[in-house]
Amino acid sequence: MQLNDAKPTVIITGPPWPRGGAARVMQSQVQFYRKRGFKTVFIADPLGCIFTRNSPVWDEFREGLIELGADSTLFAAIDPRRFKLAKYTATLRHRLRGTALDWRVAIAESAQLTAAEMSLLKGCRIALFHVNHVYTLGFALRLRRECTAGKNPVPIIVNTIDIQSHTFRERPEPNPWTRRPDTEDKLLESEIAQLSQSDVLIHLSLSDFDFFQKKLPTKPHFLALPTIDEEFISSVNALEPATTVIDLILVAHRHAANLSAIKWFFEQVWPLIAERNYSLKIVGRVNQMVEGELPQLYEEFQAHFVGEVVDLAPYYRAARCVIAPMVSGTGISIKTIEAFALGKPIVGTSKAFRGMPMELLEQLGIHAHDEPQAFADAIIWSMNNLKSAERCSQAAYDSLFSSEACFAVRGQALAAAFQQQESEERILR
Repeated sequence: MQLNDAKPTVIITGPPWPRGGAARVMQSQVQFYRKRGFKTVFIADPLGCIFTRNSPVWDEFREGLIELGADSTLFAAIDPRRFKLAKYTATLRHRLRGTALDWRVAIAESAQLTAAEMSLLKGCRIALFHVNHVYTLGFALRLRRECTAGKNPVPIIVNTIDIQSHTFRERPEPNPWTRRPDTEDKLLESEIAQLSQSDVLIHLSLSDFDFFQKKLPTKPHFLALPTIDEEFISSVNALEPATTVIDLILVAHRHAANLSAIKWFFEQVWPLIAERNYSLKIVGRVNQMVEGELPQLYEEFQAHFVGEVVDLAPYYRAARCVIAPMVSGTGISIKTIEAFALGKPIVGTSKAFRGMPMELLEQLGIHAHDEPQAFADAIIWSMNNLKSAERCSQAAYDSLFSSEACFAVRGQALAAAFQQQESEERILR
């Protein structure tokens, strides 16, 4: 592993999430920084104490994380002795007034690289730390102290991924000090205190951008909507046209929000279009949830469920229209952006376009349909006007979600981070 050359290096930290929307965001970061001439080092920072150095749990994530495309990929691990010390240190730091969110940060902060890896990082010309998720911020701050001691200040950019104090509302967990769930206000206080240690904040959804801009008004904020991997787009477009066409496709992984969406669609919308005999395929592991929690519905519509597939590309290539009947969900919807990227007509509810600048989308011909009849009518219109619907999707992607649009915003964020650095250097002089 050769890191310590003259090339400026960006250290990217993130949870070990090798698949899904978060992985695509991190992959886009790597591509951006490499295009700008930086060497990139991605460090997977675990959020749970099971990620010890020799734990087999890493095997599930290693290949996917390497596929993010960084020049080097490192795996910080939980050391049992340092973890015990971290528990004690976190208790003293927060004086028993910390939250479950603070505890998550403390776990990730305690992760260790090997001595050889630390030696190599200290030999790098580190220009920037880019942190994915507030949980890995403590680790990045500690690494900055250890790797850049005595050198000029190195800025930190943080990506927010949802509002974590709100996420705890849906998945409450006990505070390790009080043994009770924290209040949302207390969690928000912790989240803002953590994020205030950053120099620049990048948000992946408009709702996050608006929220954190109000809570941290003195920080530079940027909205960089997620983009889709160009190789995936090319792989779909390069396929031969499918011999069997899929009229409607829903990509739905194992998640409660997808379960609710499927229930609403089959109970409220499908009866309005059933007589049209559209072919419908639901791709992803949500079939397991439907079968377990809605057995009667699954039995009736089992033929439409494909389950998990190795490659989504052939299904997208065969699809004429993507549906996103979401009635709940947080964060921005990657499957909606995928439909835009592939130029596929998409019919979705307001929740399918959550976190997106809806006014701009409407100007481009994309509309939300929350009532069953409106949703059904939109499907019929799209199927009858495929070319027009395709143009609307492609225009939305080109304007808001393409690599060019995303990289332009990232460039502005990078410039702001280095401006912050120059200001700190002037103060130190």
